[in-house]
Amino acid sequence: MSRLKNAYAILIGVGDDLPDTVKDAEAIHSILSDENFAGYDPKNIYLLTNQKADRKGILEAFDDIIKKSDENSSIMLFYSGHGGNYSENTFLEAQGEPLKPDEENRQFYYLVPNGFDPEKYEETWVKSEELREKIAQINSRRLVFFLDCCHAAGMTQEVKNLRDANSPNDFTQPDGLAQKIDDGKGMSIVSSCREDQKSYIMPGDDNSLFTTCLLEVLKGEHKNYFIEPYVRISEVIQYIFREVPERYAEQRPYANLQIYDDFIMSYIPEELQAKLSPHANIVQVPEAQKSIKEDVVTTFRETENANNVLLFIHGFSGEAASTFGETPNLLMADKRFDGWDMFPLGYSENVDPEMGKEVWGSLTDIARVSDFLSTSIKFKYEKYDRVALVAYSLGGLIAQRAILDLDKENRERISHVLLFGAPSNGMPKEALKKLWNNKLKGLGEDRPFIKTLRSDWKKTFADGYPFSLKVVAASQDEFVPAKSSTGPFDKEHCHMISGRHLGMVSAEDENNDAFNLIINTLTDNDFYNQFSDEEEINILLGEYDAVVRTLMPKLDELDKRGLAKLIFALEGLDRSEEVLKLLHDHPLAENNSDLLGIVGGRYKRKYLTSYDAKDGAEAFKFYEQALKIAEEKGDHKQIYYHAINLAFLSLIIHEDHSEMTRFAEMAMDSIAHDKFPSLWKNATIGEAKLYLADFDASKEHYAKAAEKAGIREKISIHTNAYAAYTSLMQTDDPDDDFIKFLKEHFLS
Repeated sequence: MSRLKNAYAILIGVGDDLPDTVKDAEAIHSILSDENFAGYDPKNIYLLTNQKADRKGILEAFDDIIKKSDENSSIMLFYSGHGGNYSENTFLEAQGEPLKPDEENRQFYYLVPNGFDPEKYEETWVKSEELREKIAQINSRRLVFFLDCCHAAGMTQEVKNLRDANSPNDFTQPDGLAQKIDDGKGMSIVSSCREDQKSYIMPGDDNSLFTTCLLEVLKGEHKNYFIEPYVRISEVIQYIFREVPERYAEQRPYANLQIYDDFIMSYIPEELQAKLSPHANIVQVPEAQKSIKEDVVTTFRETENANNVLLFIHGFSGEAASTFGETPNLLMADKRFDGWDMFPLGYSENVDPEMGKEVWGSLTDIARVSDFLSTSIKFKYEKYDRVALVAYSLGGLIAQRAILDLDKENRERISHVLLFGAPSNGMPKEALKKLWNNKLKGLGEDRPFIKTLRSDWKKTFADGYPFSLKVVAASQDEFVPAKSSTGPFDKEHCHMISGRHLGMVSAEDENNDAFNLIINTLTDNDFYNQFSDEEEINILLGEYDAVVRTLMPKLDELDKRGLAKLIFALEGLDRSEEVLKLLHDHPLAENNSDLLGIVGGRYKRKYLTSYDAKDGAEAFKFYEQALKIAEEKGDHKQIYYHAINLAFLSLIIHEDHSEMTRFAEMAMDSIAHDKFPSLWKNATIGEAKLYLADFDASKEHYAKAAEKAGIREKISIHTNAYAAYTSLMQTDDPDDDFIKFLKEHFLS
């Protein structure tokens, strides 16, 4: 009985001088045909090896799948063999035609089937354009193509009488081949290695390293814990990207990113079912994995004659189509951008990065996306004379690494670079230790990735930038300190806009400084803050005098948030007596615990990015004052809000478990008086129960909060919960049950 009934596969091992390619294809076949792992219908698997893996056999297998599959089918393509590339001049010269100049001499790619004859390209080659056309005719976009096509041994065939052609022995651009096959509609393509690398077979192995890792993950050998009884395509790609270079550093896989659907590739075998999460949904896969998601947005605008391209590189918490709000649409409506095509770039919304939908991410994910960006600039977007990059959050690190990895010719095509909220100088050591318990140590300011990035950047651009550079910080960024985002760059390139990290680039209309900074930079005009809060920016810059000079004369006209800014600025100037007078005399401040909580929250966010003891002390002071007023008024919502913040700060700042417990119990006592359910009530109970070591109750209420939370609320709740739990338990083990629970519910 077939388990994955609507699944198809074409498995190609060309043989000839590469007998191990046959073993690779046969090994994959044994997994897909085994009911314990996948159980494909035997009629749906096309195993093409040796003589069957010729041009005719490959194209006929594609034609069969085109006829048999539907929009809900999942399709796996696997090719193990040679690849090659050629230019237009290859054939013009052979035909005695005039050659094209270098800038017009386009590169093309092909597979080398069994029976390949370098001179009979029409009869024996399978060109990338042909593959792309066949793939475009397949109705389903649940399609993955694994290319293991740059082998280290046995690549001996030569292309005779075609001086310009690269023989399979010289083929060094498997990622270029992958990009030329990509139809841009959501298929997944994974190549065994990068440009100028080869695919290796490790000593004692029957299969290539790439295929070995693919076999392991399809059999569920990639981890010790599962949240569902399946292996999905994102897990397959993540494992291959992690394991291949770990076992052999000179081989790094390549993959595209616009995955249509995180579809099921195989089953977890019965002997591993015991490792399933208690929250796993153990059901049989339906006959058709029907999609309930909208199409992946892979293009904002693509035209035939544009010679400029604008790439929007989003972070790991965002979605390709929504991170930048209306900005792409506003730009497309502007006549000045008629010559610009526009594309989003980053993980598609249907796939979770390795660490989940989080502001932060793993170095593996950063490397994967930066590889994709640099390869795309070189191959996918090769027709464009100018390339502009607008990058947000970790997208900024990705953009910088990709620019550095480009050769000089392609780097000089970059015309504009805008970095919004990017942690370019890494994370402070104290933040890594206290908030994340070293979970993100790879992004530390003193770690090799950041140090190498900054060193390479300084060396490469010692004589100035060949592009226009803008580096932007948000006034209330609760994740990335301004000194990390703007610190490594000269002041002339740096700007401040108001807002927080999440949403800082999401413009709803033209009345937005992030949008205006983008449009003015791309049109080479000066930028001036028009819509940002000037006081917010001055507070970020430490210009407290300017804030006081602006707000103090309007004291009687200020609303609650304006008054909070003034109090914050006065505290920054150590004018505490004036703060006390304001809190005593101003009509908005009298017995206003909410106002004090706002000020306390400002200091808390500042502390969590700087870990300055003074900021922590100020946060604690204002929350304590707010709690006292709330208790006097019997305002239970305010009591549990301030108490839970004090419990968190008691743990993180003072490491005082006794006070943490006292405040958590106080929060629970007040919650009992709140009869109405809400997102933040459940989140508060979840956090309080965590401090009281009632982990089951904590999970129950965190799960309820997660059901109602949006991406911003989820990240906020996860940040507090993760910091508290890892501090309490002194572990950051990703296999810890509670840590896995938090990731499943808030980052997936």
